Amino acid sequence: MIRPFGIRDIVKIQQLQPQGVAFDLKRLLLDASSPMHSALVGYLTYHHLGTITCIHDGAGEGKDLRGFAQVYPHPAKSEWSLAYLSPSLDYHLNASDIWYRLLTYLVIYGAEQGISRIAAYAPEDGEIEDVLRQAGFTVVNREEVFTFSGEMAAGPTPKGLFPLESVNSWAVGEFFRQVVPQCVQAGTFPTCWQTTGVGAPSWSDASDEFVWLQEDKVLAYFGLQHTSRACWLDIVVRPEHRGDILHCIKYILTLFNCTNKPVYCAVPDYSVGLGWLLRTLGFSSYARQVLLVAYTAARVHIRRQVTVTGLDRTVDLGTPVYHADLLTRLKTFNEQARRVG
Repeated sequence: MIRPFGIRDIVKIQQLQPQGVAFDLKRLLLDASSPMHSALVGYLTYHHLGTITCIHDGAGEGKDLRGFAQVYPHPAKSEWSLAYLSPSLDYHLNASDIWYRLLTYLVIYGAEQGISRIAAYAPEDGEIEDVLRQAGFTVVNREEVFTFSGEMAAGPTPKGLFPLESVNSWAVGEFFRQVVPQCVQAGTFPTCWQTTGVGAPSWSDASDEFVWLQEDKVLAYFGLQHTSRACWLDIVVRPEHRGDILHCIKYILTLFNCTNKPVYCAVPDYSVGLGWLLRTLGFSSYARQVLLVAYTAARVHIRRQVTVTGLDRTVDLGTPVYHADLLTRLKTFNEQARRVG
């Protein structure tokens, strides 16, 4: 049996959370909230904050199938982000069955709530990917996360680098649609840009965004989120300008004094060369993760009946029946055609 989290499940979550798997490195590295804390916050705020948590108690099945799943609602669109699954595949013999049931429930529950898709930033692990695929998830992107700790040498203000303003929103949107492959656009725009005008996510202390412009053309986007734990840098740049953004990265990191905490940056596999660029600045590889997406609905083409103005009733192919006015127009057209001919 699977059901939403309730107060009576506090002890169960406390017992199961050490056995689980966390998803989405970005949120995990910036946010210190435990699954128990996130579940309580979500319950008390009606999921305006915290997570939506579902409990699998295995009641009446004659075996221990306890587990839980958590998703974060996205503040700006109809999407959930998978945050936690317990128990882990290594911890419990039947964990894959528990995961499948929980994920299937979330997809159905999401569809009932008007959610279009559920995204999962998962560790790049074959067994985890297999279970997610069985539950309807599809791989759309892979990325490597880099980290930097230490001091970054300061540099001059780059020419053409400006804080993102609302007047640039349309241009940045078009920039993303041009640069990010269409097959991975849904759910892969940086969180900073998605919350422009709304504010930083609840688990982020602040969000700052910059665009690098040349003659009003967006060449690159930089989004920096920082908490007391770490900083996360999002970079999207046109392929022909990847080698030209070193001075922009240096300036942004020194501007916000990120030297006293680690900085993380994810590089998708389609951004060839950006990882090498980060290594020249002192970044090193931290981990790899894969983005999988499950859609709760599919587009279906529907044929609709079309009403044609001027027809009193349906047309019998054997005996055409026309409206009197339409018949008059046809006669007039035929007469004019004969005169021209």
